[in-house]
Amino acid sequence: MVTQTEPKRRQKPEPAEKKPKGEQLTPPPTRSRRRPAVIAAGVALVIVGALGSWWYASSARVTTTVFVTSGEITRGETIESQDLTTLELDGRQNTDAYTVEQSTDVIGKIATVDLPAGSLITPRVLGNTLAIEDGQSLVGFTLTGAQMPSYPLAAGDQVRIVDTPVAQGDPPADTPQTFPATVFSVVRDTDNQQWVVNVIVPRAQAADLAARAATGRVALVLDGGQ
Repeated sequence: MVTQTEPKRRQKPEPAEKKPKGEQLTPPPTRSRRRPAVIAAGVALVIVGALGSWWYASSARVTTTVFVTSGEITRGETIESQDLTTLELDGRQNTDAYTVEQSTDVIGKIATVDLPAGSLITPRVLGNTLAIEDGQSLVGFTLTGAQMPSYPLAAGDQVRIVDTPVAQGDPPADTPQTFPATVFSVVRDTDNQQWVVNVIVPRAQAADLAARAATGRVALVLDGGQ
């Protein structure tokens, strides 16, 4: 007896799953490498920026207190404390003005130029003395109010030193001798109600004028048209 076996049926492969049209395959993510040098540079920039902001904010709050003139000061005057006031300047401003901590470098010095009120006090406008040119001399006269004009004298004024007779004496019969001079400085002696007027004269006349100054028999005349 012959047994017949049925032939095996081949199974058809299942059709591949179709991707929707237009869908693209996404590649697996790749891990990027960060360079240490780039990271360090970025950190440095952040630090520098932060420090710059801090410095700007700090310096904006810093001020410097400097001296300025409280009123007008004429050339040749001695600087006193009442001649000064203060001004607050931005700490970032570059200036050579004297600060309040440098008061000893200012008080007692002589103004070498005319200073309007509110002028900054700098080394260029102060000195120990005014310059006296070669061939000139400085002579001081101690005068009372009767020997000089009541009009305030200032350095640079052109004046004449006039011979005067003895006290209670008769006026001179002839025109008295006079000597032209330039005011160097004026200092008031408040205790004795006198003024010490220092004048610049030619060197050849300095000895004669100094002798007259010692006698007190002189007067000072301020000429106009200057």
